[in-house]
Amino acid sequence: MRARIAIIGLGPWGLCALERLVTTASLGLFPDLTLELEVVEPGVPGSGVYDLEQPDYLLMNNPCEQIALYPFPDSEYQPPYAVGLDEWVRRENYRWVDGELRRGSEGAAVGPDHYMPRRVMGEYLAWFYRTLVDSAPAGVTIHHHQSTAIDISAGEDGGELVRLASGEALPVDHVIITSGHTANRARIRAEAAPRELDPYPVDRYVDTLPAGASVAVAGLGLVAIDVVTALTSGRGGRFVETGGRLHYVPSGREPSMIYMYSRGGLPFTGKSVTGLDRTDVYQPAIATAGAFAALRRTAGGERPAVNVRARLLPLLFAEMDVRYYAQVAYQKSGLAAAREVRALLAAAWRDGRYAQARAELADHYGAFDVDAAFFGSSLQPSTADQYEGAIRKMLQDDLNAAEVPDGHSPVKCAAEVMRIFRDPIRSVVEDGGLDPDSFCDFNGRIRGRINRLIAGPPALRTRQFLALMDAGLLRIPFGPAPAVTSRPGTGTGTGTGTVQGARISSTKLAEPFSAEVDYVIRGHLELPRLADTASPLLQALRKHGRITELRYGETAVGSVNLTRDSHPIAADGQAQERLWVFGVLTEGVRHFTYYVPSPHSRIRAVEEIGECVTRILDEASTAPAGAALTGA
Repeated sequence: MRARIAIIGLGPWGLCALERLVTTASLGLFPDLTLELEVVEPGVPGSGVYDLEQPDYLLMNNPCEQIALYPFPDSEYQPPYAVGLDEWVRRENYRWVDGELRRGSEGAAVGPDHYMPRRVMGEYLAWFYRTLVDSAPAGVTIHHHQSTAIDISAGEDGGELVRLASGEALPVDHVIITSGHTANRARIRAEAAPRELDPYPVDRYVDTLPAGASVAVAGLGLVAIDVVTALTSGRGGRFVETGGRLHYVPSGREPSMIYMYSRGGLPFTGKSVTGLDRTDVYQPAIATAGAFAALRRTAGGERPAVNVRARLLPLLFAEMDVRYYAQVAYQKSGLAAAREVRALLAAAWRDGRYAQARAELADHYGAFDVDAAFFGSSLQPSTADQYEGAIRKMLQDDLNAAEVPDGHSPVKCAAEVMRIFRDPIRSVVEDGGLDPDSFCDFNGRIRGRINRLIAGPPALRTRQFLALMDAGLLRIPFGPAPAVTSRPGTGTGTGTGTVQGARISSTKLAEPFSAEVDYVIRGHLELPRLADTASPLLQALRKHGRITELRYGETAVGSVNLTRDSHPIAADGQAQERLWVFGVLTEGVRHFTYYVPSPHSRIRAVEEIGECVTRILDEASTAPAGAALTGA
């Protein structure tokens, strides 16, 4: 028996699919099956967005110990590719030399809680791919097609025919689409809106924007951090530590001023310096499996449409309270006191006296404003100076919490609830689990707040931003959701050397503030939108009616519409049983998809693709249906 499978796109999600196929064949779960795997990837297989040529100042936002493409490090079966990023970096003799990561015997060792340059992550992923290919057992062939897929149509034998830009046509039985962060076509800008420069690749503006120009960065998250880092470190600036603080030493090539702003107005939060991912060991006190199950069903057994703010957030906020107050109690009085706090809040939640119990703990241990931590509701300045001062204080307070040893800051412990419960959250919000208003609210505001708490940069970036503010090079003065319009009299060309000036004006401050800049750089990534996609493959599939947009009521929300088992839904409502879609293309019908699949808090990606592989191989073989792909 034979199974022919194409994988479209070989970044981290595509690698995950290839790993499940190779590991399954190696385990002998389908002994009579021959696999022909067609990998379609125009770049270096494995690296995806982790370009091998990007500068080292662009860092990962997860420590290396939390990243491993082989998902079952404790299983009996350990193939040659069962190596996480932490171990691989040490095997490759990478060490820190004068703050740079280099191969050799000199310098300081890389620690498990260190953050690697993304370029090194790309090297690891490319190594993982090569090792997978070298480890493939007899009966498995892997062909790499260095091209892009431009269409998929029904084949003559009931399978699929994948057409490539190179002119090749690949007849296969199934297609796994993991094409990643596909670009959107540029939307028509309002006449008053300035043109924004794209954030990536950073050398577009690092090498071309004139020194001394003023720049605004539209965003306050991870992408915006990359932009600011490129305009400072990328232009030769240095951070020097004196007296326990960082100080910025300019190169003379920086902008005259860097302004930042965002719709929500809250700054990023940094990762704990030595924190641990406790997703697989934490025992909830209030947000239990039973509590989440209750959100997903009614008394009649039918799934209700959940209101996020009324039902889901109170559950999560209560668990944040538990983690905060238990950690404070532990630090003050020990483990018994922490257990007492957990039991007190759990019992109060069950008995309907939670607010009273929480108030008593606040009187004893000090108040924790969970709403302010999540929504920033305490941020209500009236002037630019007040707002900028509040932002600076938030960054400094967050840095202080991030630098508490072993991740033991009560605030950071509370924030980690959103990481620990990421999959339970998904079980409620996905697959039509929300009412329409809550779906829009979740995607428009709440999801971003969750990401702010758990998907931030290493704490080093917070120290650097404070140093840039101290140096007078970085300002964040506009308040939330400022108005951005083209500056009269500036050019309209498309090159980065052409001035694309803008005026940025506050809208939420009682005392107005505005500033003019020469350039605006977009400091965020747009999610793929199916209706506006620039991908030839997605355009073709949509034109043929083989994929459609997810709709909430009458509203199309951009995401590819899927069945629960990851098949796209065609225009006639039928599932495309031989097509499978994973990754950021599905953000909307799925959630939290833009990460590297790995153990612990990101294992669900492996499980979903594992189910896909099991279904495909079950169909093509005589093995018992439902053979589990656990790696054990």
